[in-house]
Amino acid sequence: MIVHQLTDYARIAEYLRQDVGLHLYSLGDLDPFYRPFTTWYGTQAGNRLTALALLYDGEQPPVLLGLHREPKALRGLIQQLLPELPQVFYAHLSPGLETVFANSHRLTSHGKHLKMSLRDPSTLEHINTSGTFRLTPGDADRLIAFYQESYPGNWFNPRMLETGQYFGIERRGKLVCAAGVHVYSPAYRVAALGNIATRPDLRGQGLATRVTARCCRSLLPKVDHVGLNLLAENDPARACYRGLGFEKIADYGEFTITKNPEKP
Repeated sequence: MIVHQLTDYARIAEYLRQDVGLHLYSLGDLDPFYRPFTTWYGTQAGNRLTALALLYDGEQPPVLLGLHREPKALRGLIQQLLPELPQVFYAHLSPGLETVFANSHRLTSHGKHLKMSLRDPSTLEHINTSGTFRLTPGDADRLIAFYQESYPGNWFNPRMLETGQYFGIERRGKLVCAAGVHVYSPAYRVAALGNIATRPDLRGQGLATRVTARCCRSLLPKVDHVGLNLLAENDPARACYRGLGFEKIADYGEFTITKNPEKP
């Protein structure tokens, strides 16, 4: 098996569009806003790509995306990549692919996760979004403070406010709920929701539903696909997203992976 480093972005996009829901993050990362942080690896049969993996280093630690409906199709590719991967990285892996790292790395599992996709946008028409407002780059400091209080360990990058796709709710002038995107690409017509959180003492009041609905309504004129990732055991959030028209489309696992120091 020969693994190729790929730079033909049209070809990569063609492959990813075969299953947009599964590969929504990767497809969005082709956008010029994210592309400088991407390295793409693939295997092929003739001129046809058979498997693809993405290493994204716009965050620390870098993130490896290894997703496939038939995970065994990716095993050889990832096995070949092992010497090239960072000392420490985060990974999104289709079920079973984590075993590729068993002999050379230490894995810390962050649990089973779900990919969900917005299948019924008409549901959003019935959601009350009053009191929600658009956040701007000028709100970065208070949004960071909000996440530190309400969502420790978040993946918020202040540059994402430049997308214009972050929204909040205030109480007495203080931010108490927010929702935004991890990925937003009008060029590739996809968006992945993220950093959705409510202040702990105000949860259960439907605030996240309102602000997420506002975010989706803002996105839909500009994209064709809206998705999100979710910890499988987070039943309240799962119920919220189902009420907004999202459906589960795939399982996967999230891991922190560290190379064993005794391995070459």
